[in-house]
Amino acid sequence: MRKVRGAKALSEYLKSINCDMSETTIYRLLKTRSIPCRRPTPKIIIFDLDLIDRWLLIEDEEKSVSF
Repeated sequence: MRKVRGAKALSEYLKSINCDMSETTIYRLLKTRSIPCRRPTPKIIIFDLDLIDRWLLIEDEEKSVSF
């Protein structure tokens, strides 16, 4: 499993795959529980990049299906 720690690291990963997303947007998605993550403690956020990739595909598919 590929994992990163924190919104900044996730933002950098997303930029590297041409899916630019700011840290602010990531925190907003975390607040609404819309993005897959794990929180072993309240101040630590772990993102599994395989789950993030699947989440992006699902989000993309939903956008292309809606009219």
